[in-house]
Amino acid sequence: MVSLALLRVIGILALVAANAFFVAAEFALVSIRETRLQQLLEARRAAAASIRRLQQNLEQFLSAVQFGVTLTSLGLGWAGEATLAGMLRPAFAQLPRGGLFAHAMASAIAFALISYFHVTLGEVVPKALALQRAERVGLAVAAPMEIFIALSRPALWVLSRTARLVLRVLGTRPVLEGGVHSPEELKLVATASRRLGLLQPLEESMIHSALELGDVAVREIMVPRPDIFSLPADMPLDEAAGKVVEEQHSRIPVYDPARGPEHIIGVLYAKELMRWLHVRGRESESWSRAVAGLRVRSIMRDVLVVPESKNISDLLAEFKQRRRHLAVVVDEFGSTVGVVTVEDVLEQLVGEIEDEFDIAPAPVPPAGGTAVLDGSMTLRDLESHYGIDLPRDHGFETLAGFLLSEFQHLPSAGERVEHEGRRFTVLEMEGLRIAKVKVETVVTVETAG
Repeated sequence: MVSLALLRVIGILALVAANAFFVAAEFALVSIRETRLQQLLEARRAAAASIRRLQQNLEQFLSAVQFGVTLTSLGLGWAGEATLAGMLRPAFAQLPRGGLFAHAMASAIAFALISYFHVTLGEVVPKALALQRAERVGLAVAAPMEIFIALSRPALWVLSRTARLVLRVLGTRPVLEGGVHSPEELKLVATASRRLGLLQPLEESMIHSALELGDVAVREIMVPRPDIFSLPADMPLDEAAGKVVEEQHSRIPVYDPARGPEHIIGVLYAKELMRWLHVRGRESESWSRAVAGLRVRSIMRDVLVVPESKNISDLLAEFKQRRRHLAVVVDEFGSTVGVVTVEDVLEQLVGEIEDEFDIAPAPVPPAGGTAVLDGSMTLRDLESHYGIDLPRDHGFETLAGFLLSEFQHLPSAGERVEHEGRRFTVLEMEGLRIAKVKVETVVTVETAG
């Protein structure tokens, strides 16, 4: 009798160990990076080829893991609880109300013990070990896992076909388990990795920003039309060079002087402009005179045009494909509304990129302070730099657009409006454009009554 009980306990421990094996295999094998696996293959490490085969057929591997975990869990519930309850029942038989009471107490304690060992030794411990020592655990479990998959392949085939049939009846297509992570889940993974010290804060922020690129439209990051530095197509190269040096831009939009600055027809590269001026100084006098007669139109390049609704993820791909760094942004009517550069897109990933010629931005005022801002500041920059969150669902993307929506008329300098505890005062108008705005926190004084 004692030997039979001992065998049953050994069986319970074996089931817990089997559950731990499958859990460790799942987390270890999916945690090994492709670059590290390639190094293991080149070093001819044992079981590295098994890891590669398992990762290449991830759906089958995860199905086998789930099948193994389910079998061991059912086995523990079926045999483990009954075995421990039978061993504990005699201890309660001498208590008052024996029999049914003893059976209930023994079953409850047995269930608690089985659950405890199942969760701690069968789930938590192997999961932690697999995440901390993914390579070592993966090399140890890969070959046995392949053997288990080979032995259970008929059962896996039946289960897989049955699941697909049920999904087809429900009108749902099967989804690979390796691709079920949503962007929000990936953000949580990045945050958890940063908390464990596996990622730097900047890396976490970049991952979050990269996952949000598809949700950001070009109009949210572009330089608005009133702030564009551009040159007329008929401007002489000498005069254009002076303007370029003064403004310190490397790519300058070129507009049709007959139609106005809003009609951009090309882009001038500062590097190419300097090359032409350098050629004029080195060649013959007749060649120099010919070059001196050139206009910006003669050396400008064609310009990339994109709609304002285009998301910046697609814009970045188009910049890369077309080998461009600047694009003109147009609205639904074909009118120019701004320009956008590669730097504008990259700043959504890494934050503001300032070079040695940029003017340092004014320091962010503390909470409750006052700030004087440009009306063309985008709502995204307003939130990220100053913590001021304004609604973006009314068709405007700038502070000036928000104020026009609030005023419902073209304001004059000195007009103000309050919104959610802040006062916005128009300080300066440039024609029909709101140029400067003072933002301050409204302090409410409660009177005792």
